[in-house]
Amino acid sequence: MPVQTLYIVQQFEKMGKRLIAGRQMTFKSAGEASARADRDASRTVGVVAIQQTVDTDTGEVLEEPVVLARHGELPAEFDPN
Repeated sequence: MPVQTLYIVQQFEKMGKRLIAGRQMTFKSAGEASARADRDASRTVGVVAIQQTVDTDTGEVLEEPVVLARHGELPAEFDPN
């Protein structure tokens, strides 16, 4: 089973009162993803950087995502509690 660790930055936007997913980007390292989320914090309603391990054959997520950085308004699943 080939495994890959992904470093993803997900931006969020407001559509009316709803929070919707915007642009998603993939990076080569946790540091790059965190730095991009930090830069995007002032330009988006919300942004999160996560680390996720997946099975590349099936696309199955193998571990709970690790939040590397979070800024602004985010969906409940990114709450730190």
